[in-house]
Amino acid sequence: MKHLLITLLILISLTGIFAQSKGLTFLKSAVIPGWGQISLDKDYGYAMLATEVGIIGSMFYLSNEQKLSKQEAYEYALQYAHIQPGDYDPVYFSHLSRYNSSGFGGGGYNAMIRQQAIEHFPGDSQAQQEYIDSNIYSDEMAWNWDSSADRGNYSKMRIRTQDLKDYAKIATGIMIFNHLVSGIDILRIGGVESSRFSLGMKDRQPLLMLDISF
Repeated sequence: MKHLLITLLILISLTGIFAQSKGLTFLKSAVIPGWGQISLDKDYGYAMLATEVGIIGSMFYLSNEQKLSKQEAYEYALQYAHIQPGDYDPVYFSHLSRYNSSGFGGGGYNAMIRQQAIEHFPGDSQAQQEYIDSNIYSDEMAWNWDSSADRGNYSKMRIRTQDLKDYAKIATGIMIFNHLVSGIDILRIGGVESSRFSLGMKDRQPLLMLDISF
């Protein structure tokens, strides 16, 4: 995000130097929505620019809130699940929200692994033990929630963190759309001599292709 802002500031500083270039007018509008429109005396460019500022602001806010929510959930687990401080894999935190403990008792993650071992290798105690040894959590990664309610609260915290992450992705999508609309609008109002759009596929992903003559 910091690199993006630096790039935007550099581009803005060059506006006066390249104001008469059609190609740069399109580039300006595609990079900073509304910039090209403003340079062509289109007042609605200010609305596009304001939208971009609002989106960037919301992305900063959501990113910060996601970090705070993630840290809050981690500290909650330290206190009520009694995990050891450390940098854990996301899968660990997922298991932490689904099982009352990491142990072999009822509702424990390791108890589930032992049951899987029996189901996968019936009658083969050696294979069962190898499966258990390969998949259980060690004492260093153990947890034990004080209550199911505490685990439920932790799960809600994780859901909120994921929601914030999803909202940030939506904001990114809206920002990209705003850039596309701004660039296409410049083509519409005559900022370039000719253009051609086409759709294609690459690795099962849709592609929007744009051929522009300045």
